[in-house]
Amino acid sequence: MKLIATLLVVLVCVSAAPRNPFDYSKKRSLTAVMAEVEAKLSNKSPLDAILNVLRDFRDAVNTEQVNHDEIYNTQQAECASENEFRSRQVQDAQTVLRDSTAALNVCNTSKIRTTNVQEVNQQQYFSAQEHLTSVLSAAESEAGYFKRRGRDYEDALHAIDEAQDILATIYSGSGSFAEISRVSKSMLQTAFNIKETAKFAPIFYAFAQLAAQEGQLDESALERVAQLLDTLRSNIQEAYNDYASSNAASVAAFNDQKERIGQTIARLEAQNERLQNKLTNLVQCIGTQSAIAQTASGKLQRNQQLWDQAQTLCSTFSNEYNYATQARRNELQLVAQLEEMVAERFDQVEDQNHERNQRLASSVGF
Repeated sequence: MKLIATLLVVLVCVSAAPRNPFDYSKKRSLTAVMAEVEAKLSNKSPLDAILNVLRDFRDAVNTEQVNHDEIYNTQQAECASENEFRSRQVQDAQTVLRDSTAALNVCNTSKIRTTNVQEVNQQQYFSAQEHLTSVLSAAESEAGYFKRRGRDYEDALHAIDEAQDILATIYSGSGSFAEISRVSKSMLQTAFNIKETAKFAPIFYAFAQLAAQEGQLDESALERVAQLLDTLRSNIQEAYNDYASSNAASVAAFNDQKERIGQTIARLEAQNERLQNKLTNLVQCIGTQSAIAQTASGKLQRNQQLWDQAQTLCSTFSNEYNYATQARRNELQLVAQLEEMVAERFDQVEDQNHERNQRLASSVGF
């Protein structure tokens, strides 16, 4: 009865031990083993028969542990593979996200800078266009002024030529001083137009003297007037040539300025085209890098979540394995204690039987 009570205590201890929900053997039952041991003890079965029951139980526990070890090793290998894969995926996503973010920042910064440069370029382009328009307008005005002034010089030369012709007719006796008066008015008007009245003043004075001497023709006076007209014509022609040369120099300067402004405008247009192409590329860069960064961010988040879940699951595998292994160790320890207790009980029974047999033998001999 003492052994039975001890077995009940052991059974209570085993029942109180923590059991893992991951049950690898639904057939094994320590309660059934205890009941079978108790039955064999009651029937006074041989020791080996009782120990065989306990050995079978121990073998079942060991077999279950071996099977669990194989499963756990497979789980650990899969966990290690999953950890390595997810770690690599997370690292790759972090690298791509870092690089794409850096490239995106560069593209955004470059776009802002290029936009500012383009605005300055456009302002310079508009200024150059306005300058060219102003230069063309001034050149057009100067050209009109030159034509008018040129006609004035030509009118002055024509008036001088006409005066020389009239003077020649007077010298020949067929001319009239009234014609001199008429051409003098024309010459005076052209003198004002070309702003050369000082050069015309001597000839006007000479004409006045001729008019005062009408009826008393002096050939020497006519010759002096003719010389004055020749001198005046030479001076006016020289002034006209100087004016034409000055205008030619102005036209050359205008053409040079126009060419330089045109080159500036062409350069600004080419630069604007390059800047626009660069902006187009930068916009594409921003779109591409944004998409890459977004994809990398999603990949990073997804793989990090899967990695965390895998680590949680692998931790669950380890906890289950450790709990189940410890429970089996407790079972084996209890089985070993039962074996010792059963063997010890059989030894006591044999000793008691031996003593009883000796007492019986002594009684019969007496």
